[in-house]
Amino acid sequence: MNNLKQIGLAMHNYEGAYTVFPPAANLDKKGKQLLSWRVHILPYVDQAALYQQFHLDEPWDSEHNKELVQKIPPVYISPSHADLAKDGKTAYLVPTGKSTAFDGKEGLAIRDFTDGLSNTILAVEAHRDSAVIWTKPDDLAVDFKNPLKGLKGAHTGGFFAALCDGSVRFISDNIDLATLKALFTRNGGEALPVGR
Repeated sequence: MNNLKQIGLAMHNYEGAYTVFPPAANLDKKGKQLLSWRVHILPYVDQAALYQQFHLDEPWDSEHNKELVQKIPPVYISPSHADLAKDGKTAYLVPTGKSTAFDGKEGLAIRDFTDGLSNTILAVEAHRDSAVIWTKPDDLAVDFKNPLKGLKGAHTGGFFAALCDGSVRFISDNIDLATLKALFTRNGGEALPVGR
């Protein structure tokens, strides 16, 4: 929970500096994804020195940037899956896809979250099988037909999620799927049940 809280706070500090949340990845001139949002919030998780080592105009797997994969910051290492860090992997992902908090090539402003920040998922701790190399622009592509895909069983009975307001919640694997879909969208206009 603490790591997700730190990630949520870092996203808000980034938003405070740039007026938008970070995009899922930065792009080159041809639109190719280069580096994950996890790299771009490094200055906001006390890792400015590591951030300065990256070549931001090169992809995550360039000769230079690939050397930095092994320097995975502690905030991206889940206590439940610490063994993933030896491969530079993390289970902390953001939801991507239509109407999610990371929809499109640009970072989104708070005004784009018309469902409310407390009703929209910002980041999750996914199942270990969904873990990715932390610098790679690879995240949770939300499957709205099966919204628990990549999440179910992350922990016994459910998974942790940071909401866009910075709060962190444990979400049960038994959650109503319509409610979970609503939590993944930022502008769907769905009414969430009280106490979800």
